[in-house]
Amino acid sequence: MDRLSSFLVQRLRHKTRQEVRRLAMRNGLLTMKVVHVDGYLVGRYSPAFDPSQLSGDAARDRQWVRDHLAPFLIEPDQPKTGSPDLSPPVPCLPGHLRRLGSGLQEASASAAYAVHIVGKAGEALNVKNIATLLLLAAAMHESGVALPDLFRLLRQPAPVFSIHVQVEGFERALLALIEKASLVPFGPYVGMAADFTFVEDMWAWSEGEAKRVFLHVLVGDDLRLNRPTMRRQLLRALAHGSPVLAVSETNQAIPDQIDLTCDVRLTGGGIDAALISDLLEAVYGREAASAHAILVREIDAAALTLDDLAIAIRPGRPIHISIEALAGLAARNRNEAEGDGQGGGSSSTRRIIAQSSSERRNDDAKNSKSSASSSSGSGSGGKGKSKRKPTGAEVVLPQPPEDDRDGKPPLVVETLSGYGAAKDWALGLRADLANYRSGDLDWSEMSTKLLLSGPPETGKTTFARALCNSLQIPLVVTSVSTWLQGEYLHDVLGRMADTFAEARAQAPCILFIDEIDGIGMRVSASKDYADYWNACVNKLLELLDGALKSEGVIVVGATNRPNEIDEAIRRSGRLETHIEIPRPDIPALSGILAHHLGPDLDVIAADAGREGASS
Repeated sequence: MDRLSSFLVQRLRHKTRQEVRRLAMRNGLLTMKVVHVDGYLVGRYSPAFDPSQLSGDAARDRQWVRDHLAPFLIEPDQPKTGSPDLSPPVPCLPGHLRRLGSGLQEASASAAYAVHIVGKAGEALNVKNIATLLLLAAAMHESGVALPDLFRLLRQPAPVFSIHVQVEGFERALLALIEKASLVPFGPYVGMAADFTFVEDMWAWSEGEAKRVFLHVLVGDDLRLNRPTMRRQLLRALAHGSPVLAVSETNQAIPDQIDLTCDVRLTGGGIDAALISDLLEAVYGREAASAHAILVREIDAAALTLDDLAIAIRPGRPIHISIEALAGLAARNRNEAEGDGQGGGSSSTRRIIAQSSSERRNDDAKNSKSSASSSSGSGSGGKGKSKRKPTGAEVVLPQPPEDDRDGKPPLVVETLSGYGAAKDWALGLRADLANYRSGDLDWSEMSTKLLLSGPPETGKTTFARALCNSLQIPLVVTSVSTWLQGEYLHDVLGRMADTFAEARAQAPCILFIDEIDGIGMRVSASKDYADYWNACVNKLLELLDGALKSEGVIVVGATNRPNEIDEAIRRSGRLETHIEIPRPDIPALSGILAHHLGPDLDVIAADAGREGASS
C-alpha cells in the first residue's frame, strides 16, 4: 500500500473510532469534560467504567469490552413520535464495573488506554468504504493530483470535481463515503442530485445539524439532463458557492460542461490485483496480505464489483476463505457476462486456487498462441499475419528464433541499430516479462506503456515488429486513421473499444497504435465538432486505463508529432514513458545496412576493396 492510500485508510479508521467514542459517550460508557490545552478548548474523554478491569493486552481487552459492554456501542433506536413509553432503555453499568474517584485519575494513562480500547472495540470496518477510498487514491495517483490540492480547493467556494473510475457501484459508494464517513474536510456534506430541483440554500439542515450542500451528477445510462438544464443547475450551484461533483463509472463520459471547466479531473482504472492486495492489507495486515500475494494474482479482478469485495472480505474471516470467495465471484461474473450461464463459479474457484501461478501463466501463454494461430487463416501465406478484423486491426505472430527464412535471421530488438533508449526499454521489458511469467514480478511493477516518437521513416513500426519477435508474443497492429474510417461517431468509438478487446483476447501481447496524434486534443465546447473530437479523446483515455489495468497487454503508441497529443494521454498510468527515435547517424546506418545485407555485405565490401586497389 502506498503512502497516500495508507494515510487515507488510517484517516477513515480514525474517524470511525471517533464516532464510536461519541456514541459511547451518549450511551454513558464514557464521559467528556472540556479542558484548556495551549489556549484551545478540547473535549477530553474518560471512562465511566473501572479501567482496572483491563489487562493491558489490546486484543484481549477489545474482546472484553465487546463481551461486557456491547450495549453501549450500539446506536439506540429512535423513539416513535408520541410514544414516550416505547423509548429504548438506556444501558446501565453494573455496580462492579463502575469507576470510583475522579480528579487526577481523569488524566491517568490507564484512563487514556481505556478510551482507546473502547474506540477499537466498537470499530466496524466498512470494507466497501475502504475499497472506494483505495480506488480514489489510485485515481489521484494516476492523475497526478496531490491531497493538499484537493483540500485547498475544498476550502474555496464553488469547486468543481470530475471523477471517472470504471467500477460498478463506485458512484453511489463515493457519495456514501462523502456523506456518512465525515472524511472530507470542511463538511459535513449532503448531496443534491442534479436531475432534481436544486435547493436554493447553500446549507441544509439534516439530522439535527447544518450540512454543506454539494451538487452531484452521476453519469449513468439513465442521466436525463439535457444541456440547458445542466447549465442551469451548474449556475445555481456555483452562484451559491456549492461544490459540484460529477462521477462516472461507465463508458459514458463526463458531460462536457463539467469536464472542460472542472478544477480537478481524476481518472482511475478498475479493480485489479494491486487494489485487492491493498484491501486485504487494510483488513488483515501487511504480513498476511503478502503471504497470499500469489493467490491474489490468480483472481480475475476486473470481473469484480465493489459489492463483491464487501461480500467476500469480512474482518474475522480467514484470509484464504475471503480470497477463495473473491475468485468464485469473479468466475461467476465472467461466466454471466460471456453468456455461459450460472453455476460454474465454485469449480472455477477450486481450480484457480489449486493451480500455481507459473502453471496458470504458462497455460495462458499457450492458449493465446493457439488462439492467434487459429485466427491467422489460410490466406496469410505463411507470413504470420491474420486476415483483416472488422476493426481493421491485424494480428502479427512472432517469428521463431530459429526461423531464418530468406537466409536472414528474424528481426529482433537485440540486433537493431540507432534506437538508443527505446532498445534499452525493450530489453528491460524482456527481462521483466520473464520474471512476470515465473511469478517473481507483478505486472503493475513493469513498464508496459510507451509513446514512441520520431520523424517519418525512422523505424517506429520496425521497432514494434522486432519487439514482437524478441518477446515472442503476438503483435496487434492498428492506427487512429483505421479507427476513423467508421461512418458515425458510435462506429469510431466501437472500433476503438473492439481493438482493445482483441488485444485483451491475445494477451500477453503488444498493442501497437500508429498515428496516435490523429486522435487530437480536447477543445472548448464552443469550437466546431468539439463533441466529436472530445468524445474520441475521452474514449481513448478510458480504454488506455482499462488496457493498462489488464495484465498481459503492452501498449505502444507511435507518432511523428508528440506535441499534438492530449497531455492526459501522456500522464502517469497511460503512455507515460516517452522515447524519441532520432534520425540514424553513420554508425547506426552501418548497423542497419549490415542487418539488411547480411552475408552480401562481405561480398560488397570485398568488391569495393578490389575496385579501390585497381584504381
